[in-house]
Amino acid sequence: MIASVDSPSVKVIYVGGYARSGSTLLGRVLGEPQGMVCVGETRFLWSRGLINNVGCGCGQPFRSCPFWTAVGEGAFGGWDQVNAEEMTELDRVTNLPQALPLYWAPWLRPGMDDKISEYVAILSKLYAAIKRVSGAKVIIEISKDPTLACLLRRIPDSDVRVIHLVRDSRAVAYSWTRKRRMPSPIGNEEFMSRASPTETAIKWSAWNVGCYALRAARFPYQKVTYENFVADPRATLDKLSVFADEEIISSGSELRGNEVKLGDHHIFSGNPMRATTGWLPVRLDTEWQTQLPKAQFAKVTAITFPLLRVNGYPLMPAARRSGKTAVPAPPPS
Repeated sequence: MIASVDSPSVKVIYVGGYARSGSTLLGRVLGEPQGMVCVGETRFLWSRGLINNVGCGCGQPFRSCPFWTAVGEGAFGGWDQVNAEEMTELDRVTNLPQALPLYWAPWLRPGMDDKISEYVAILSKLYAAIKRVSGAKVIIEISKDPTLACLLRRIPDSDVRVIHLVRDSRAVAYSWTRKRRMPSPIGNEEFMSRASPTETAIKWSAWNVGCYALRAARFPYQKVTYENFVADPRATLDKLSVFADEEIISSGSELRGNEVKLGDHHIFSGNPMRATTGWLPVRLDTEWQTQLPKAQFAKVTAITFPLLRVNGYPLMPAARRSGKTAVPAPPPS
């Protein structure tokens, strides 16, 4: 049985989109100012944190991390009071991509409304504890799935604002083909998951359409492209400061040109760059433009064509035509 806890109002900046689009970098930057904390991908807390005890960004295993231990105590009376397997299944059912319409029409699947309500009650306790333990005014969440944003919005007195982060589908597809070691193994898995470009293209489209659905559902919404962010971090952060109604990186001590200063954190799930602290150059990765095989490039472009056009991406980057890697012009803001 999970102990109850008061649920004060919580403000969440939710980074939505598809994986490998730069959410870990953006989330960490947004979590740097005083009064803001990035907790990473909390929808994986149950499976990666409690079951697999992955390494936290502070260097400790999740269950030994003082921050997350205090959160577990404050939310549930300790992590031993939580059935991690049941929570992992509850998360899976409520966050399936095809479940998004059920947040507006739960009667289409009997029992779905009860599962949504159960998970919202649990997330309410979790986020209240994160707010108290961190002392933060704003929580940055980078789980990306549109469904989790819907869950968080149902927390009483919550203020959930969605940053829709978009990256060129061909770049994302190429990233999913690369073999990259994780900073902390998940069970027996030492490398990040890989997927075919075709699978990535389909999921990239679905996740991004889901984020557009949040805008249609009148979530506070701001779209940002990864390419514009790395081309001019300050301009993007200034825009997001207005959107979030919070001051995000205002001094040269945290941002100078295209370098950002990243401090200590407690993110346990995300891109391997979560292991990085100190000054980090923010630069565009253009390797995909010449290294993604021709057939795969064509398939991804064909599948994602509508959203590529919507987001202002060229169907054939100049570097692809010339065979030389070059930094492309970012898409329109």
